[in-house]
Order: sequence, then structure tokens, then C-alpha cells
Amino acid sequence: EVSTALEAEKYGADYIGLVFCKKSKRCISVDKAKEIILSLKSSVSIVALFSNDEKNYVRSIMDKIQVNFIQFHGEEIDDECIRYGVPYIKGVSEANDGFKNLDTIYPNAEAFIIDSHEDDGLGGTGKTFDWSIKEFDTKKPVIIAGGLNCDNVEDAIKVFLPYGVDVSSGVESSDGKKDIHLIKEFISKAKNEN
Repeated sequence: EVSTALEAEKYGADYIGLVFCKKSKRCISVDKAKEIILSLKSSVSIVALFSNDEKNYVRSIMDKIQVNFIQFHGEEIDDECIRYGVPYIKGVSEANDGFKNLDTIYPNAEAFIIDSHEDDGLGGTGKTFDWSIKEFDTKKPVIIAGGLNCDNVEDAIKVFLPYGVDVSSGVESSDGKKDIHLIKEFISKAKNEN
């Protein structure tokens, strides 16, 4: 919703993710995405999310909207990720050989999102990955995701000292809708402003 994106921006979100993964319950339409993008200030980076989506589908979306980054969460290889001419962020999970050789496998990635994935490649599982794994074989920015919420985001930041943190289900109410109060609390804790 536009109102949710505006509230997230107001409370200090640096990035707003728009989910276009066809398999996701959070998948939005191009029209809704355009409405959200037009409502936000240019200081907020817009990220379009895909996961194992058909190339023609990704291209059709990217031809219609302007974003700062594409985030890929599936089995996409580097050659696929760079074909849209937009900087990309690659979602990786423990299934990716324990986070080894990331810069070699994805040399053109701008950053990596460390997440827990289901078998279909989708993040947003609401589950954390194994936090005992603290080594990510990359010199690029690392963003921590997977099961983060208002109760554990401060711990995640202390453990990993990441470039950023990513949340979705952790700021949703029981009916699956984003909760403005949880968004405000999460951002406040992530930015250590409480």
C-alpha cells in the first residue's frame, strides 16, 4: 500500500522493496508499484524483487518502472542478473554452499542479502538462518534478512555488524498486512534511536 510505504519512509527506511515474485503472496501489480514509486521521495531507494521468474516477465516489469536496484532471490546466475541494466542485489542462503565464493559466483552484485529460503527460492519465510555462521565470503555489503523482527534486530546488528537489515513478515500483523507501529519500532531499533 502507498500509505505503508509513506509511513516507512517517514520513519527512516532507506530502501523500499516491491515484490514482483509471481509465487509470492506479497506480489504486487505494476500499477500499484508505479503509485508507490511516485509517492516516495528520491532519497529512498526502490528495490524490485524477483525469484526464479521468467526472463520475459522480469523484462516486462523493468520496462514499465524505474527502480534503483533489482533483488534476485532464486537460482539466477550473474549473467542473468546483469541483463536488465540495473544494479542488482543477490539473495543467498545456507544452501549456497555456506556463503562461500560469493564474489566469484556473483562478481557484479552490488550487495548480498543473507536470508533463509524455502525450496522455491523465496525468502520471506519468517525464519532466521543459522546465526552461528558468521563468515560470508564477500568484500561487498551484507544485508541480514530472514526472520528479523523488533525483538531480534538489535541482536542481529550486534552479531553481524551488517551494512543493513531487511524485514518483511517481521513487521506484519496476524492478518499478513504490514503494521505501521511495528515498522516504526523496527526502524527505530535498527537505527538505534530508541
